Amino acid sequence: MNIPRNLPGKMLALQLRDKTLLYNSYMSFLEHGGLFVPTDDTFSLGDEVLLSIEIINHPDKKFLPTKVAWINPARTSAHRPKGIGLAFGSDEISVQTKNLIEAELAGMLRNDRTTFTL
Repeated sequence: MNIPRNLPGKMLALQLRDKTLLYNSYMSFLEHGGLFVPTDDTFSLGDEVLLSIEIINHPDKKFLPTKVAWINPARTSAHRPKGIGLAFGSDEISVQTKNLIEAELAGMLRNDRTTFTL
């Protein structure tokens, strides 16, 4: 496990155990990618959050320093739960995670299906 230094004050965990959940959670429209995390906790745009994630077919937990870039303040429909979108940075672990996610979602990223954010 590679835990970054200078940890943010808040931490969230996300388990992405199937491709549908990974697709619905991934935010490819952000510069370095990102993930939507369902949560009832209160956050503000720009808050720093340490994200612990487990991704389908990759058993090792990853710890990414992220920033809040999207907020769904309340359940807006069956497809958009309350939670936050966390933007990845340009650090090595974030770039590796983005590449891993995009490889898992190969052929699905240009899909018009709705996700948890758009």
